[in-house]
Amino acid sequence: MYKTKLSVRKYVVSTALVTSLAFTPVLSDGAFAKADPSAGDTDTSVSDNQQVETSFLDKGDRGQEVEALQAELEDLGYYTYNLDGIFGPITEAAVKDFQADQGLAVDGVAGPNTLAALNGTADSETAKTETVSLDEDTASEDAASSSDVVSIAESVIGTPYVWGGTTPDGFDSSGFIQYVFAQVGVELDRKESDMWLNNGTTVESPKVGDVIFFEGTYDTEGASHSGIYIGDNKMIHAGSDGVEVADITIDYWQDHYLGVKSFQ
Repeated sequence: MYKTKLSVRKYVVSTALVTSLAFTPVLSDGAFAKADPSAGDTDTSVSDNQQVETSFLDKGDRGQEVEALQAELEDLGYYTYNLDGIFGPITEAAVKDFQADQGLAVDGVAGPNTLAALNGTADSETAKTETVSLDEDTASEDAASSSDVVSIAESVIGTPYVWGGTTPDGFDSSGFIQYVFAQVGVELDRKESDMWLNNGTTVESPKVGDVIFFEGTYDTEGASHSGIYIGDNKMIHAGSDGVEVADITIDYWQDHYLGVKSFQ
């Protein structure tokens, strides 16, 4: 479940989403980007009369440049969520959709050619936004891919346990599940017992991104705990020590096992 990124050439950020782009590469020991980026987004030629610098915007980036990118994608119908300035799975998916429609390399990285095409499309009176409009069901299904769910769950590992917590400042077990799926556009009930009764589809065995439910972990009726299955008999859950990875084959979880539901 771990991803390795290689240190490569990164570009200085001074503005984002400009119509005329020029690029001044610098080496940064702490800069990370995707290995072997497509040639479609790595052109670093500089015109004599262009002095604007930009950067690759990639998953994990934050700030005003990302918010500006989200705003452009929103105007074109690719992005329908909050403009939060966080380049997460939803923003990455929107960039990939735009790249595919524009005939660019589909890597989810907002590089020079993607930004130039985005500005050109936004400025064009003939932009065909109807080709990228998705109905709510399709958008939710695409957003809730197993990789997105697991990535978001992994991003909050180490968050402390807080009774009643529903944010990255602190989670309880159901608050963690509700938060992760909310990030991919899936609304769930607040309590595990209600999630088990009302949400999703019951499945016989878990797939990556499904939710495993347990009962009898404390004195309450019905489902009382849950975790997101990440494969290899492991789950991410909000336990008493906070959000962590747990082995579901240990006796405690086997003794309290209730079932599995898919919310994707």
